[in-house]
Amino acid sequence: MNQQERSRRTREQVLDAAAQEFARHGYADAAVQTVAAHTGMTKGALYGHFPSKEKLAAALVAAGSQHWTRLLRDAERPGTPPVAALRTLTVGLAHALREDTRLRAAFRLANDELLAGTGAGGLLHEVRQAVVAGVRRGQAEGTVTSAYCAEVIAQLLVSVILGAQSAAASALTREDPFEPWLDRGWELVHSMLGGGREGRMPSASPNPLSVKSPDLGDG
Repeated sequence: MNQQERSRRTREQVLDAAAQEFARHGYADAAVQTVAAHTGMTKGALYGHFPSKEKLAAALVAAGSQHWTRLLRDAERPGTPPVAALRTLTVGLAHALREDTRLRAAFRLANDELLAGTGAGGLLHEVRQAVVAGVRRGQAEGTVTSAYCAEVIAQLLVSVILGAQSAAASALTREDPFEPWLDRGWELVHSMLGGGREGRMPSASPNPLSVKSPDLGDG
């Protein structure tokens, strides 16, 4: 194994460990020393790959943004009905957040930014704007209720996405795994949107839960 490949693998290990730390504790309470310990490195050696805690967090946000971009691209394929696209964004993103530690870390960092008032919550803002646009398309064709403005509906959907993990943890049993629970949750939310029959995905349409995203190095 050459030096370049060793460096790449070490960098991925650091990102995996950092994702766990940031996702669990947020930016303020995450400790670079803990990240280093999980990789068997000294803090000085870790800084050789990421010169600061800020740079480490930025790398995780970039990884999360890449994952989100792929999901958004899948949802917005030409010919996809608006409600089907919304389902991909909500169900697909909630599932991805459960499976990918780096993505969870990126969302935790964006949320911390919003709560601290230090920024616009970049990734969360991107998600909200995409959901607002999807809701508006659904309203324009009559498959999403127009009784509420698109921003209010989008905020509800984003809240469902972000709350799915903790809600599921308190509701699931061994006989009630996460993915079917998430599907039923979508059906309930969709019935509230007044979307009619389009909320049920046609059998020929791909289930976003069955599409494996490229591995981002989940820890």
